[in-house]
Amino acid sequence: IMVTVEADAGGNECLIRSAGDNDVVAPPPMMDDIPTVTDATAAVVATTTTTVAAPPPADVSDLMVGDEICITGFIMDTFCINRGTLLDAPSIVTLQNPDLHSYHCLLDVPVCVESGYQVLGEKDPSTGEYCLGYRLEETDTVVASGRAAGSVEDGCTTCTGNGMGTKGYRATVKGVIKDLGDGSQSVSGQPLLTNIQMTDASEECATPAPQTVCLGSPDGAGSPDGAVPGTPSAGEKAPTVDCSSVTCETELTEGYTLRHKLNNPAEPDGTISMELIYEGDAWLGIAFSEDERMGGSDGILGSPDGIPQKYRLNQGLIEILSPEEQTLTEATMETTEDGKTVMRFTKLLVEPNHIDVTAGVNNMLWANGGDSTTIGYHGTNRAPIQINLASGASDTVSAPNMGAWLAHGICAFVAWGMLAPSAVNSAIYRSLLKGPLWFKIHQFANASAYALTVIAFVIAVAFISKEGNPHWFSSHAKMGLSMFIIASVQVLWGAARPHLPGPDSGDEKTTIRKVWEIKHRLTGTILLACGFWQMSAGIKLFAGKYSGVGSVQEQGVTIAYWIWIGAEVALLLIGGVYFKLLRKPVEDDGGNDAKPPTQEKEDDAV
Repeated sequence: IMVTVEADAGGNECLIRSAGDNDVVAPPPMMDDIPTVTDATAAVVATTTTTVAAPPPADVSDLMVGDEICITGFIMDTFCINRGTLLDAPSIVTLQNPDLHSYHCLLDVPVCVESGYQVLGEKDPSTGEYCLGYRLEETDTVVASGRAAGSVEDGCTTCTGNGMGTKGYRATVKGVIKDLGDGSQSVSGQPLLTNIQMTDASEECATPAPQTVCLGSPDGAGSPDGAVPGTPSAGEKAPTVDCSSVTCETELTEGYTLRHKLNNPAEPDGTISMELIYEGDAWLGIAFSEDERMGGSDGILGSPDGIPQKYRLNQGLIEILSPEEQTLTEATMETTEDGKTVMRFTKLLVEPNHIDVTAGVNNMLWANGGDSTTIGYHGTNRAPIQINLASGASDTVSAPNMGAWLAHGICAFVAWGMLAPSAVNSAIYRSLLKGPLWFKIHQFANASAYALTVIAFVIAVAFISKEGNPHWFSSHAKMGLSMFIIASVQVLWGAARPHLPGPDSGDEKTTIRKVWEIKHRLTGTILLACGFWQMSAGIKLFAGKYSGVGSVQEQGVTIAYWIWIGAEVALLLIGGVYFKLLRKPVEDDGGNDAKPPTQEKEDDAV
């Protein structure tokens, strides 16, 4: 409360008004005991201003920048809040049990410290989760206070105090609101406190701060089988709910849905119940991964004529686990009357020699057989996805190394879609070119195509290894290896070619030369045809890897590719028929049409 008190020179009258306001608030009666001011040369001879902090508003919507806040609560790092589960205890939901958050994780781990801190509000009895509180600007102050409350003996390697705290750091925080947040129901949407002071949680606030965002939990009413309404598509953020109270639902892709519910996630024997629904008749699969890749992931696969079982997955290879490791319960497959395939099972969250399933964000993979009921290669019917199993939020995951695979494809197209056909056409249409020009074009185009083939091959080998996938498994990889080997032999065979007899010698081609010509042309034709197929397969693989299957972009690239290849093939066929069959030339040593002896002959050493 800020007021201005004015007294006249004689001390006979006093006016009280709001600071900066010319309106009189209360004219008090004459007071004889007001001291006389002797040095008064102005109308106002004495002014006293006193500022007293007003209590914060009762509702968070009335908070303003500059309000002073006092709140007692658990201190939590932003990383573990956004993660959904505690980093050092992934089976524990962060906002359900902040009392189990270790001082070591809170104050020692760089990723937690660097993410910043927040003081949580009270627990919401309707969800069992603590409400989001206030962001804290001075990380150093929080760290210093926390480390003074913990001790090295209790596992906090950077703690300096002799406190008894080992888990669940609580404190009373006082500060001034600097920023009201971005308005979202997340950490960034909470008010930011600055000039913070931290004391022991036993020190009570005179006026508790208003409650901020508490994450709600729909009751699932009106949804089939209790599923949360408003199903998010893959790539969308789901409304945050409690998936241990209701069944959460995620649309993995069109016509393929995942429903799940956590059962006692904070307990050692906690489980997750899952239901996969596919609009069609096919095998179904879901997997948990450490790095969004198939290699080393734990999968659950099932076909309509069997039951869901656990597999260890690698790129293109699956290994069914031993009977002792088949711990799924309530595992069933069903084909409904309306043609849907449904897979249901319940799985332990934590198992020996398995990837832990957390009540938070999980790296997952989905797949299905498309129209195949026999478990096998999924083709493009798969994708990685991140799902917060505690809240139902999901996000699609872009496959890595897109730039590298794009460079691989560009090198391959320039080599086998442009340079190699040009090399062949230069030989076919050589009678239209003067002197040895055709051979120089032929040699340059082939050498450049081979160099780009080497680059494309190296990129593929390097990034398949980087992504942890086995080499030479797919037909595309096998074809690429075969082409690389054959092209290398073709280059060496071309450099060591047997020479033609001189144009004036009258000698005929040797048998070795004839064999070489047949082999050279036949191998070149096979390589070119394989290159055309290989590039088409590469377009499909790239679209599948980066979620572009069936897209307008894939269709456009495919159409443009085949128009280009069609034009190249037409040139080859027209030239081959006309120049090789209708006009059969006589060749010199370099393959040139015969010329008069006075015309310059190709230098065979080129």
